[in-house]
Amino acid sequence: MNKHNGFTLIELIIVIVILGILAAVAAPRFLNLATDANISALQGLAGAARSASSLVLSKAVIQQQDGNALGNVDLDSDGVNDIETVFGFPSANRTTGLANALELGEDWAFSDTFGGGQLFIAPASIVGFSGITTNNIPLTTSNCYFTYIPPTAVGLAPTFDFVITNC
Repeated sequence: MNKHNGFTLIELIIVIVILGILAAVAAPRFLNLATDANISALQGLAGAARSASSLVLSKAVIQQQDGNALGNVDLDSDGVNDIETVFGFPSANRTTGLANALELGEDWAFSDTFGGGQLFIAPASIVGFSGITTNNIPLTTSNCYFTYIPPTAVGLAPTFDFVITNC
């Protein structure tokens, strides 16, 4: 009587082929890391923007600029106005508002609407460029951005709207 322990070579090959097919089909569904990373980075920057807005509001209250529809705040007490404010929060101006408070680097692209009513911020890797953009290159076509809208009256908070359908 001959007892065999283990698997035959054909059985092992069949198991390896089945595992390979499962990995090829199932892995892309579970490993969408680029999208998750872009969304997380966008949400992280929005969190930093909320914190920066709160800090600018604190300085605006100290400097009695929080009741003004349009004001300026000196963040580092050097006598130079650093951040343009709307009711104490950073404005949506792409050069003197929230983008200046965040000191956005090359990882981000940002643009405001005409008149500075909204600030759009998107990952540079998605839109293909970084830094300040002109209004001729809309970030909204990327469908992976967030919008900062300053408050419209005293006592209101800024609004952060996310579009993450194509991150």
